[in-house]
Amino acid sequence: MRDGDAGTAPAEVIWLSHPLAEDTPVYGGGAGLQIESTTAISCGDTANTGRVCMPNHIGTHVDFPAHFFDGAPTLSDYAPVDWLFRRPVLIDVSVPSGGLVSVDDIAGGIVQGADLVLLRTGHGETRGTDEYWQGGPGVDAELGLWIRHTLPSVRAVGMDLISVTSRLNREAGREAHRAFLDPGGTGAPVLLVEDMKLDCCPRHPGWVVVSPLAVKGADGVPVTVWAMGGGEMQMDSGQDTRGCPGSDGAGKGPNATTG
Repeated sequence: MRDGDAGTAPAEVIWLSHPLAEDTPVYGGGAGLQIESTTAISCGDTANTGRVCMPNHIGTHVDFPAHFFDGAPTLSDYAPVDWLFRRPVLIDVSVPSGGLVSVDDIAGGIVQGADLVLLRTGHGETRGTDEYWQGGPGVDAELGLWIRHTLPSVRAVGMDLISVTSRLNREAGREAHRAFLDPGGTGAPVLLVEDMKLDCCPRHPGWVVVSPLAVKGADGVPVTVWAMGGGEMQMDSGQDTRGCPGSDGAGKGPNATTG
């Protein structure tokens, strides 16, 4: 239903994912998104079409257990309801480049019953530079084990990092992936949503929807993420807030509704 429909109140909706583009950063600096035109109206064709080639772990994307474990769950093992998060929580953490987000960094910020934990490190400010994928912090494996043991309601963890694995501490990152994703561990695996846009996410988001590209049997896919409702939006100075409520670029997409 759209704003103005009977019985509804308008809700603030913001993107928590980055759009895919040919300059989207890739972990390790590898080949990214490539778009090739296959037909063009300007060349006399009936319509414009193209071919897209990209790695599956690019841009804002989700890691499934099969990313690190053969025979483990893939996208195909998750139902539509698994992508709706009703009790998300955002936690601001300060970790140096090469450091690891730990249990101590977040333990005081998580409420019982939370189903999605969003980690905002501020490293997203470097997105668009080599520093974003070459440096930055990672996530401690102990955090994954602690969440699975202590907070069984948490189904996913998102972050403004290109990966749980920092290039400056790769072995720790591999261990972290396994800790979150191991299908044989305590409780259910916790999905990882990497390279999120969290600069203007409210501290207490309303509902969050994660919409994966539906590739059968995939170990990871790009996702589109948005939040609806929630508390006061955070607009840090120096960050690109286009698409944030209250910014000049808010609601300027092709489907924006006018007042």
